Amino acid sequence: MWVVTIGCFGAYLALSLGRWRRQAAPSWDLAIFEQAVKGWAYTGVPIIDIKGPGVNQLGDHFSPLLAVLAPFYRLFPGPVTLLVAQCVLIAISIPAVMMIARRLLGAAPALFLGIAYGISWGFQSGIDVQFHEYALAVPLLAFSMWAYLSHRWVLTAILAVLLLGVKEDLGLSVIALGVLMLARGIRHWSHQSEDAGRQVVTGIATIVVGIVGTMVILFVVIPAFNGHGVWDYWGRLAGDGHDISAPTSVGTAVGNLPGLLLGLFTPAAKVNTLVLLVALSIGSCVFSPLGLVAVPTLLWRFVSPDNVYWGTSWHYSMILMPIIFMAAIDALRKLRGSPSRHMRRYTRLVPVLACAFGLVTCLTFPLKNIVDPASYEPPPRAGEASDVLALMPSSTSVATDMGLITQLVTDHTVYWVGSLNGVVPDYLLVDPLASWSSDPGDPAVLAEAYYPGTIFTTIYDQTTSGDPNGYRLAKHDT
Repeated sequence: MWVVTIGCFGAYLALSLGRWRRQAAPSWDLAIFEQAVKGWAYTGVPIIDIKGPGVNQLGDHFSPLLAVLAPFYRLFPGPVTLLVAQCVLIAISIPAVMMIARRLLGAAPALFLGIAYGISWGFQSGIDVQFHEYALAVPLLAFSMWAYLSHRWVLTAILAVLLLGVKEDLGLSVIALGVLMLARGIRHWSHQSEDAGRQVVTGIATIVVGIVGTMVILFVVIPAFNGHGVWDYWGRLAGDGHDISAPTSVGTAVGNLPGLLLGLFTPAAKVNTLVLLVALSIGSCVFSPLGLVAVPTLLWRFVSPDNVYWGTSWHYSMILMPIIFMAAIDALRKLRGSPSRHMRRYTRLVPVLACAFGLVTCLTFPLKNIVDPASYEPPPRAGEASDVLALMPSSTSVATDMGLITQLVTDHTVYWVGSLNGVVPDYLLVDPLASWSSDPGDPAVLAEAYYPGTIFTTIYDQTTSGDPNGYRLAKHDT
């Protein structure tokens, strides 16, 4: 078990830190989460200035459990701390899967399923796009389901309820786990067992906490910290697939759901994701009610018109990996007693085939990069990046784009270029290769256009040396 866990952890680190070394940030997420954790670590308030000056992360997504990373960030400030933390969080969920698989299925199936789980494509995709708060949910879900299969109902509920502190949409998963406990307790109620009674009570309590907690978070807590007074992502259900920048009617979003439900399995990217999810366990996960815990997450992803949610890339499938494999273990345990000889043979083959499928996915998903020497080479512009970063002293403020945003957060106040709402940064840094559809021109001229009435001076511009794609930096004259 520990060999598999440590081996997978090493592979995660190689993948994650390789991307960091290449300065190949796929989004602004790592920078935003570092700002949030940095805020928890030093002020106790998770301000994410990248989203706007003074924006509180609790008004964007409700993720107070990010605060558990704050002590580690105080010791080792920097984005790499978050990347390592994500690898640790995912890796520590592997023993939960392997322990319950060993108890219910035996040592050999546990080994194969543990490897399949550790290298599953959901983790590969999530780690490859750098840190996300969903990493906190992975061990909570894994150990909550371990507790469920171990008939430890109170522990199941406690670990499930903690998901409310990871992200607001996970309240649906809390409710689903509560429903499973309640349904299981009712099924065994006729036996008048004390255990069935505990399941019913714990299930009801979990459902109530999940529903009330989700409603309070969405309609009270987030609006209280949000500048618009509303959860910004209702717009993802309003039909345009975009965030909102002002309060919108929840009724509009709810009213649009019937039309969105009709397209639940189109386009093909959604079906492809479902097929690859089921393939992780060679179909066995569908034979366990635990698989239903994945349904709420899949529903909100597929109902949304935002196509980023539909596929197998990004981090959205990370939280489904513990669900799929725990459901598979539960199903294999039950199917072993099937009167069908073919079904019993199927249960013996699943762990080996799942492991083989996981290894095959490594040929096309991100783990393939860890054997490529180019994955660990610094980018061609590494020297130039160091030069331009050295021009901005620590504790100064910088408005920038995707270019070097993740390299700046640790020592600077960082804003997203062009969305400062009247705040004038000390520096404007742009990278023509990162976010510009055309030549941004002189950075001082650009800065003065963004911030009328100010004067900026260009202090770094490689176009003067014949490099049209070099970094460009302007300093505010005060």
